[in-house]
Amino acid sequence: MKEPSSAHREAWPSQAADALRDLRGGMRLIVDAVRSGLDHVESVHGRVASVEPPVRGARVGRPTSGVGALVYRGLRGTTDLAGGALDLVLASFQAWLLDPQRERLPSEPMPSREAAVAMLNALLGDHLHRTENPLAIPLELRTRIAEARPRVLLLVHDIARSDLHWHLGPQDQAQALADALGSTPVYALYNSGRPVAATGRELAAELEVLLAHWRVPLQGVALLGHGMGGLVLRSALQQAQRAGMAWPAHVRQLVFLGTPHLGAAPSGDLLTRLGFGPVGALAPLARLGRRRSPGMRDFLEGRVAEEEPRAGVPSPPAPVVLPTGVPAYAIAGAIGDGLGDGLVTIESALGRHPTAGLDLLLPPEHRWVIQGVDHFGLLRSEAAFLKMRQWLST
Repeated sequence: MKEPSSAHREAWPSQAADALRDLRGGMRLIVDAVRSGLDHVESVHGRVASVEPPVRGARVGRPTSGVGALVYRGLRGTTDLAGGALDLVLASFQAWLLDPQRERLPSEPMPSREAAVAMLNALLGDHLHRTENPLAIPLELRTRIAEARPRVLLLVHDIARSDLHWHLGPQDQAQALADALGSTPVYALYNSGRPVAATGRELAAELEVLLAHWRVPLQGVALLGHGMGGLVLRSALQQAQRAGMAWPAHVRQLVFLGTPHLGAAPSGDLLTRLGFGPVGALAPLARLGRRRSPGMRDFLEGRVAEEEPRAGVPSPPAPVVLPTGVPAYAIAGAIGDGLGDGLVTIESALGRHPTAGLDLLLPPEHRWVIQGVDHFGLLRSEAAFLKMRQWLST
């Protein structure tokens, strides 16, 4: 039998600790789901107790007092106690695995795990963040090469995706684009279930620190956002400029790839088209928030700023504004009836609208449509690669 390599033996504690961390996050979600289920049962119980005439001639006690209240309080307490005890055991084992004397090599990200967690964050990211669940993705800027070049290419992924999603085809198109431009690729990873404005604010702050300490003098920064990533970039730039940050002055180009500037067409099978599989299987998890996540709503509505609450009055479409002084470009895909890429219409991806204030006002030569390419196919399209290289080389 072949002996495991030294690297494999040294890396396994980190891999096992990562698996335990995910397990703890999953167990917390189960506990949250049980508590949500108890809330639903208690609500039904309360409605039944108020029905006239009483059920089979017997009055059902209200769950807010007496024995009913004790039962529901006990069930919640037992759920919390069992969940907390199991989390403590798993956390203790995780800490043992992460003992500095045991750790040798960092574990490499697993694409299947990263994809599953990214999808879960798109659906429940606000809940995961609010409850400090280990499965919540913190915003992070990653580089995969040690060399720092004078030019930087920042890549921001789409909803329900991770930074690994740029490598969809036989090669990493983002890395190839960075190499062609002589740039260092920097990949943003973020929780796409949180509001775009919150993510944009965090991205702006992280870029301020990263670029202020870049190891060589900067000659320019190019920004590339796919889908929701384009909304996040718009939000980050706007907030950074309002805050007087230094990094926007280094930005030379901004490219949108299938970004829903005017929103995405709402559809019942949105989750399926995003790669979640049958929506029904996720319904119990979706009920934790009893709604779409803020990130999904922002994607559907093309929102980049915080929504101002207006009681009982629908918010009007916000003006579509690009950051000042930054040349912007947009690429749209077209499949089927030729009206869009399967998720985002051509008009939305190009920021084209007949109403004043809702149009991006991009020059015609800064807008381009690729026929026969869907939303995620834009990432592996040779035509898109060549067009972006042309724009970003100017």
